[in-house]
Amino acid sequence: MKKPLLIFALKCSVILYFAACTGINDYRNTVSATSKVTKGTWKINLFTKGQQNETNQFSNCIISFDPSGKITINKNGQTVTGNWIEDNIMQRVTISLNTNDASLTKLNDYWNISKISKSGISFRGNQNSVNDRLEITNL
Repeated sequence: MKKPLLIFALKCSVILYFAACTGINDYRNTVSATSKVTKGTWKINLFTKGQQNETNQFSNCIISFDPSGKITINKNGQTVTGNWIEDNIMQRVTISLNTNDASLTKLNDYWNISKISKSGISFRGNQNSVNDRLEITNL
């Protein structure tokens, strides 16, 4: 009677061990954008909405991300502020700007982080706008 219980306990332990190791490795491999974007200023290299490339609307934008969650965009001499936050679990950044500027309001959304490199960060749109792309590079 003790042998089947011991074998069952051993199998459960092995399963839990591998499940825990897999979860830990996945967590360690997530990359945070916060440590990158809060250093320096940024420009928009690419912005697509669906199949439309709208990058030219952001040619004069300089973006600053503050570690406290504030975002500032200087566009053609005007300053727009708002908030931003990163969700490390979902691997996305949410931007909320206080503006009526039609082009800047297009940034108001959550953006899934697709790639972080030394020179920039690439985002893709949420599940309702998967063809949207946003790429920023540091200045």
